[in-house]
Amino acid sequence: MKFDSNRAWGDAMAAVRANREVLLALGGVFFLLPTLLSTVFLTDLQTQIMEAMNKPQVMNRLMGDNMGLLLGFGLGGMLAQMIGYLSVTALISDRGRPTVGESIGAGLRALPSLFAVGVVGFVGTMLATVAFSMVLVGLFTLAGAASAGSILAVVLVLLALTYASVKFSLVVPVIVNEGAGNPIAAMARSWRLTRGNSLRLFGFYTLLMVGYLALALISTFVLVGPVMLVLGQGNIAVLVMGVVSGAIGAAASIVLAAVLSQTHRQLAGPSADMVASTFE
Repeated sequence: MKFDSNRAWGDAMAAVRANREVLLALGGVFFLLPTLLSTVFLTDLQTQIMEAMNKPQVMNRLMGDNMGLLLGFGLGGMLAQMIGYLSVTALISDRGRPTVGESIGAGLRALPSLFAVGVVGFVGTMLATVAFSMVLVGLFTLAGAASAGSILAVVLVLLALTYASVKFSLVVPVIVNEGAGNPIAAMARSWRLTRGNSLRLFGFYTLLMVGYLALALISTFVLVGPVMLVLGQGNIAVLVMGVVSGAIGAAASIVLAAVLSQTHRQLAGPSADMVASTFE
């Protein structure tokens, strides 16, 4: 099936509008709140780390003294976003208009599978990157052009990672909508669904990313910039920055989950339940 980006976008926006009240609750809990907390509690530490970039001893002390805090917010935020993506996908994909609790429950049930996909993907990426880089750099070293081999390896690895991200972009809706618990099966299913549409999907995702970056930049200048000029670096300014960045991130995350869900629905075709309901 040929992918239609206009249809995917239109269906995603329709799904968001139809479920906006529940999506606001999910977005606030799993996307806005973690960003706001990280901004409030980590801004000073991040500033200190940036200032100590050229001071190894100070950097090591800061990282050592605050490793637990950094890991806690990092892992906690990542876990919250994973549950959020799964919950939003479950909400949009369910024709029965589930409640917030039901959507979160579906997200929690799918979480182990998504976590397993992340582990498999990370390990596979690391092994493939190291093996490919060693072979390529080794060949160029034998030819007396080690630096050229390193640069080419980096470029090819980035291209391969970009291609893989497109091919595996439908893993979340596959796990939620099709109940794929096996991480390898979920990744293979996403790969098959995107077959023949990789370039179209890459262009679509690129447009979405450019739109998000433009929105984030404009919002920073229009909303955060004036507040920072008036209030300086005080706590209120940090709070405003956290609210704005969290709200933008939450909206972008919800839209992304909706787009991927509708992209999956388009490429996979109607589910068995949807087909059955047609004859009821």
